[in-house]
Amino acid sequence: MNAIAVLRQTMWSGWTDLRIVYTPTTWAFGWMVRVLCQVVFYSTLGSLLGDPERTRYLLVGAAVFIAANETMMASASTTWERLSGTLALLAAAPAGMVTVLAARSWFWIATGTVSSSIALLALAPVFGLGLGAGEAAAAVALVFATALTNYAVGLCCGSLSLRFHRMRNVFSNLVLLTMTAFGGVVVPVSFWPTGFQWFAAAFPAVHGLEAVRLAVGGAPAAAVLAAVGLAFATAAGWLAVAAASLWWFQRDARRTGSIDFGD
Repeated sequence: MNAIAVLRQTMWSGWTDLRIVYTPTTWAFGWMVRVLCQVVFYSTLGSLLGDPERTRYLLVGAAVFIAANETMMASASTTWERLSGTLALLAAAPAGMVTVLAARSWFWIATGTVSSSIALLALAPVFGLGLGAGEAAAAVALVFATALTNYAVGLCCGSLSLRFHRMRNVFSNLVLLTMTAFGGVVVPVSFWPTGFQWFAAAFPAVHGLEAVRLAVGGAPAAAVLAAVGLAFATAAGWLAVAAASLWWFQRDARRTGSIDFGD
């Protein structure tokens, strides 16, 4: 079976999983209500400080990082094949498990983009961030780029979760909290010492968020594209690590027969 066929069937499986995770009702009145309340909470902190610029800063940071939040859920969903008892079959299959697991959780990219974009565009006028049609379209495209690139980080955490299954949520939450603290969500990256700034620069979502800030702030296109380029460059590194980790896991599993089924 060629890689295209594997990807197509895996992505269809992911779509089926998404319909199990969310119904239209639970997504709209459960997840999205939670997302909007979270973004409003952070944005209101700026309002309480009486600083419109800080309010807009917090709004964009909180809204865009919803995309990062959702793609980090790939850490847990990468292990679903293990829970369903099909991981051993993937390890034994000629096509291998790397391609399958790399596309296993693609739907978090889609839901992260939609959730983040709705939060940003719906709440922008409420908190004084005026977005024209062009800026809004650019913001949505850049949110998608942020979700797409950060998916590599979630997949990397997922590759570790296959080995340490009970830690699947710990890995993603630790990485997400680190990005939130040092990645320019609440305070600028430049607030931190140089070493922390270099550390933050290793995460694609940090550059994706910066690209959104530049776009909605009317920065030159070259500056926006440079930030997007850094997001994809760092994502390539994370993806390479994730692929190597998945390959090593498959190789070790075939050699030792160490794959188990569930917790």
